[in-house]
Amino acid sequence: MEGRRHAVMILTATATAALVCAAAGAGARGADGHHRTVGFGQTAFDFAGPEKWAARYRREHRKVVALRHELRATRRLMLHRPQVREAVNLAATVYGFGSTLWRKANCETGGTFSPTSYNSSSGASGLFQFLPSTWRSTPFGSFSVWSPYANALAAGWMHQAGRGGEWVCR
Repeated sequence: MEGRRHAVMILTATATAALVCAAAGAGARGADGHHRTVGFGQTAFDFAGPEKWAARYRREHRKVVALRHELRATRRLMLHRPQVREAVNLAATVYGFGSTLWRKANCETGGTFSPTSYNSSSGASGLFQFLPSTWRSTPFGSFSVWSPYANALAAGWMHQAGRGGEWVCR
């Protein structure tokens, strides 16, 4: 009886070991469909070790860094080389009121068309001389009031929304 119990235990252990080896062999996948190997100095995920995953990270990270650099360069260009003509024409294209926007920009800046115009007595700023409270009430209030693009688009939006009479210049 003792020998029979011993033989059954050995047979059970052997069968269990065979099943574990078969499950851990090539092609064995977990419930999520990925293959993992861990043990005896080996670590792999989907048959790729840490070196391959590190190389993939470095390759993808270089792409991200290049995209960030391109974004910064484009943003710098848009912020430091503003084109008033382009900004007012963009607002006229989007919202209409082209001649009105040009007339008001001319009047509000005293003919200079400077996007950095500032009226110290009223606190009005920018190409269309927005008061801070009026500027914040537009959809462009989170942008800089000194940006000719945001300023012109805000002026066009105000005209479209029926608020074109808020300027002293008509």
